[in-house]
Amino acid sequence: MSTTYSIRSNRLIATFDPDGARMRSLCLDNGPNLVLDVDDTTSQELRDAYGGTIVGPVANRVCGGQVSIGETTHQMPCNENGATALHSGPDGLDRAIWTVAAQDRTALQLTHHLPDGHGGLPGNRDIEVWFEVADNTLTFRVTMTTDAPTPASIAHHPYWRVTPEHTLHIHATHYLPTDHANLPTGVVAPVADTLFDHRTARPIDPGTDHNFCVAKQAKAQPAPMATLTTPSCILEIASTEPGLQVYSGAFLPTIPEADIAPQTGVALEAQGWPDAVNHPDFPNVICTPDHPYSQVTQYTLQPAT
Repeated sequence: MSTTYSIRSNRLIATFDPDGARMRSLCLDNGPNLVLDVDDTTSQELRDAYGGTIVGPVANRVCGGQVSIGETTHQMPCNENGATALHSGPDGLDRAIWTVAAQDRTALQLTHHLPDGHGGLPGNRDIEVWFEVADNTLTFRVTMTTDAPTPASIAHHPYWRVTPEHTLHIHATHYLPTDHANLPTGVVAPVADTLFDHRTARPIDPGTDHNFCVAKQAKAQPAPMATLTTPSCILEIASTEPGLQVYSGAFLPTIPEADIAPQTGVALEAQGWPDAVNHPDFPNVICTPDHPYSQVTQYTLQPAT
């Protein structure tokens, strides 16, 4: 079993596991765990559903696992019936044993190296992740450097515990419709008059596993993305990323020992738009030696009133 590492502020306590750089718990004001988690000796099913992990280096789905950079097409391993590479296939960052590089009371740094060709992608890549707490905010920072052009769209993948009484407000006027393989069709569609209109807070439709187009490009500083409200707490997410993938948790496993079942948790993943490597009009996700990848995402929590 992996050793877990804790950080804390005056209001938050968070624990992490180097196996997948997983966030195992996040508690506000000494309250209950706000994210889904289960002991690995009880079940691996939540782990296999990416619960709490860092996913990438290319989060979400890539059509056929194919990435073209210049005149070269790179083949990522597909892990969804040969049709898509989900979260970079079966050996993505979620399966890595990360190195704990530094820790103090309020912050934790983890690192991982991907050699050239790993996961079918070019470049010797070094990824650094920081988690830091201050008062009621958890900040997630990630950077990736490379010695060759390569795609990078890394995401943090906790499942936030919800009840049927939750609502979600998203700062997005458009979303990406998907096809039978849950891949973007290429259309950037208005949310108006659809089940995905979260401009006003509403419950998440069970069929939601879609990207919301919060911005047309990455931002220099975190900007508001979404607010999730449950009977017990309010979560506000701000990020530098242009997309927010929202997954309703419709296919979460049933693990009675941990009070986990379909739709008991939702994933709210700040990231680049999915399959951007195959859609030139989507925000660019290729990083280079001169332009490394970086993301800052902030989770601010407060009790529901």
